[in-house]
Amino acid sequence: MARTQLDKFIETPEIKPIVEKYFVFARLTVQEHEGETSLNSPGGDEVLAKTGGKDSGLPFFAFLDAKGGTIVNSRRQPGGANIGHPYAPEEIDWFLAMVKKAAPGIARDEAATLERYLRSQKQ
Repeated sequence: MARTQLDKFIETPEIKPIVEKYFVFARLTVQEHEGETSLNSPGGDEVLAKTGGKDSGLPFFAFLDAKGGTIVNSRRQPGGANIGHPYAPEEIDWFLAMVKKAAPGIARDEAATLERYLRSQKQ
């Protein structure tokens, strides 16, 4: 399974402890090409649809509550464009808004660490 830019971000040493403090990360593989569909996570397409990611493009991500309900997802508005891995300033802004909505108790310095990393990326 190939690591995406989003995976690399989440696994970065200064980012990983913040993510793990506030979230449980689960990765699903969906929409693999013909001949590779055995790599798809069982039920992954259903989760993608339930969380608002059907026809959104990949990577798609969502923050869920303890019961599996969607708090917010990577579409900037319901049915809107998916930010994927946040690079552009408006995508980073939306990602930070998502984090604050999903983890309202996140410390200011932790949010600043996420922002600093994302805004320093080379495209």
